[in-house]
Amino acid sequence: MSFIRPIGVIAAKDILQRLRDRSVYIMGIVGPLVLVFIMSATVGAAGDVSAFEFGVANGDGGEVAAAFEEVLFGLEEEGTVEITVAPDRAALDQLVDDGDVAAGFFIPAGFSRAAAAGGSAEITVVGDPGSEIAVDVAQAIAATFVEDLGYVSTATATVMQIEGAGQNAERAGEVAAAAVAMEAPISLAPNETDGRGRDLASYYSVSLSVLFLFFTVQFGVLSMMEEREVGTLSRMLVSPFHPVAIMLGKMVSALVIGLITMVVLVVATALFIGAEWGDPVAVGVLILAGVTVAIALSILVAAAARTSEQAGAYATIAALVLGLLGGVFFPISDAPGFLEAFSYASPHRWLLDGFRDVSYGAGIGSLGPTVAVLVGFIVVFGGIGLATAGRRLVAA
Repeated sequence: MSFIRPIGVIAAKDILQRLRDRSVYIMGIVGPLVLVFIMSATVGAAGDVSAFEFGVANGDGGEVAAAFEEVLFGLEEEGTVEITVAPDRAALDQLVDDGDVAAGFFIPAGFSRAAAAGGSAEITVVGDPGSEIAVDVAQAIAATFVEDLGYVSTATATVMQIEGAGQNAERAGEVAAAAVAMEAPISLAPNETDGRGRDLASYYSVSLSVLFLFFTVQFGVLSMMEEREVGTLSRMLVSPFHPVAIMLGKMVSALVIGLITMVVLVVATALFIGAEWGDPVAVGVLILAGVTVAIALSILVAAAARTSEQAGAYATIAALVLGLLGGVFFPISDAPGFLEAFSYASPHRWLLDGFRDVSYGAGIGSLGPTVAVLVGFIVVFGGIGLATAGRRLVAA
C-alpha cells in the first residue's frame, strides 16, 4: 500500500470529524473574534486620548508673550491641544469654572519685559481640580517655555552687548522674541512606517489568534490518545497502515484545521475590525510556521501525558504560560527587563514580533531570523515529542 494514501485517509477522516465538532469553531474562530472585539472596544476606548482643551489669556501683549501663544497654536495644529482665547484673567477663570477648558494659561502684564531683562517671568496656570492630567500637561508646557526663557535671556544679553545697545528696551524685546521664535537646531523627525502601524485592533487580532491557535491545533494531535483509550488506535495498528503514517495523518489534519482557522481569523479581523496584517505572503509564512510550532508543542505535551485528560490539561497550561510569557495579553516591551529576556524562550514572542514587523511593512525577506528560530522550536519540540510518542504508539 502506498505510504501517502493512508496519510490522506487518516487526515481526511480526522478533518471531517473535526469540522463536525462545534468546539473547533468555538475555540478556533468564535472565541478569538469575540475577545478581539471586546478587547479592542474596551481597551481601545480607554486608550483613546483626545486633545487637551486649554485656554489662554494674554495680559501682556508683548512679543515674548505672543511667542508663547504661537507655541500653543502650534500644538493645536498638531492636534495635541485645543486652544480657546480669553480676553482677560476673569474670562479665563470663568472658562475653567464652567468646564469649557481643563486648564488655562494667564500671561501677566510685564511678562515680555521681564523676560527680555532677564528678570522673573512667570506664566500662571489655572486648572480644574478634576482634570489632574490636563493640569499637569499645562504646567509642563508653561514650565518648559519659562525654562527656555533663561537661555533666551542669556542670548539677548549677549546680542545687546555685541551691538552696544545698552538698555534699549525695544531692541531687547525684539532680540528676545527672535530668540524664542528660533527653531531648535536638532529635532526629532516624525516616525514613518509607510502609513502602517500597530493599533489595538491589530495587536489583539494577532495576539489572540496566536493564543487560540495553540488550543485549536491540540484537538487533532491529542485525539490519538483518545483513540488509544477507546481501542480505535489498536485496530488501526493491526491494519496495513504503518504507525508513522498514522502519526503523520494526525499531524496533517491538525495542520489543515490550524491553517483554516487562522486564515478565517485574518480575513475576519481585517474586514470587520480593520486589523492591519501586512504582506499576505509574509503573513502566510508566519501562519504556516506558527501552526507547525503548535503541532510540535502538542506532540511534546502528548508524549509527556499518560491520559487524554492529562494531555489536555498540560496543553492548556503550556499554551497559557508560553502565551503570557510571549506577550499575547500585553505588549512584552512594557514588562520588566528580566521578563522580556525570558520571553524569547516562547514561540509566541517570535510569532508576535514577526507579525508586528510585517504589519509595519516588512516583507518576507526580513523574516529570516524569526522563521529560523521558529524552525528551531519545531525541531526541538517535535523531535523530542515524536521520539517519545512513537515508542508509546508502537507499544499501544
